[in-house]
Amino acid sequence: MVQVNTRESADRDLTAIWVWYVDHAGYEIADRFLEAVTQTLAVVGQSPDIGARIGKHGAGLRRIPVGNGFGKYLLIYVRADGGIDLVRVLHGSRDLEALGLLKHAPGESTVTE
Repeated sequence: MVQVNTRESADRDLTAIWVWYVDHAGYEIADRFLEAVTQTLAVVGQSPDIGARIGKHGAGLRRIPVGNGFGKYLLIYVRADGGIDLVRVLHGSRDLEALGLLKHAPGESTVTE
């Protein structure tokens, strides 16, 4: 299993999502979300290439849905020295291109693979 590092942007995302769940569903569900993220990251740590690549030129970014009933959220990560970096945690409906997560050459499709 490789080490998982969480970037500041992902920390902000996790905090915002947790607060949303507390406000709309309560502490128990919010904590279950964080546990599901932890479990999904453990899977990624064992098989870093398990996530789908994001675009053709997505700077090595991959995505995987959070497990245990929270699949509408995606963990966006990249392989790093000796491990992986969790870059963002986003709702699947978010526009990855608008967030700058899809890099493409002129004239190429931005549809994710």
